[in-house]
Amino acid sequence: MEPQRSDAGSSVDRATGQPGGGGLDQQDASRTRTPLSLERIVGVAIELIESEGPDSLSMRRLASRLGSSTMATYHHVADRQALMEAIAQRLLSELDPAVNPAGSKEPVDADRRGWVDLVRSEVSAFLELSRRHPATFAALLRTRPTALVTRVEGIEADLVAAGLDELPARLVVRTTARYLMGSVMGEQAAISAGQTMDEMNESFSFGLGALLEGMAARVG
Repeated sequence: MEPQRSDAGSSVDRATGQPGGGGLDQQDASRTRTPLSLERIVGVAIELIESEGPDSLSMRRLASRLGSSTMATYHHVADRQALMEAIAQRLLSELDPAVNPAGSKEPVDADRRGWVDLVRSEVSAFLELSRRHPATFAALLRTRPTALVTRVEGIEADLVAAGLDELPARLVVRTTARYLMGSVMGEQAAISAGQTMDEMNESFSFGLGALLEGMAARVG
């Protein structure tokens, strides 16, 4: 009569159909897996957008890249728009800290038309940000997260602090923002046409300078 075989140590993982070893292997894998955090989620989301395009982000695809479930991701971020807010905050934190922070209480030198230098610095910083994260920057422009809107509104406030009236300040920001967006969209075409980065920088600086000089002449 054959002795009865024990099931201990020979269990099968019902999820994978593979030998499970009593679940100990799964527990070890769970312990060694990189834990989820908002910082990691944002970083992987940016990687996903940069590799697959500005419209590629979904919570399901993100969870797949993270090696987690969609529900686990929702423990850290409520939905896609909340994730875009976190991404915006991450990217905006990369802007040159030497630039006068949007909405700051630091005075702008109105006697030397300091608002012109402020706008030039902000627009140039945004251009460099778009070059580091082109697809993610495009995604932010499409979704208009609060962090980005607040930054722009802060620039308007700084221009008013420099002595501009509210309407001219708003028009200056809108006009330069459109110049920036047009330049960002045109850079890929310029690269395809064989332009170097130095040539693109020269064209951008020339156009921005002419634009700011023209607006300064009109608004004072």
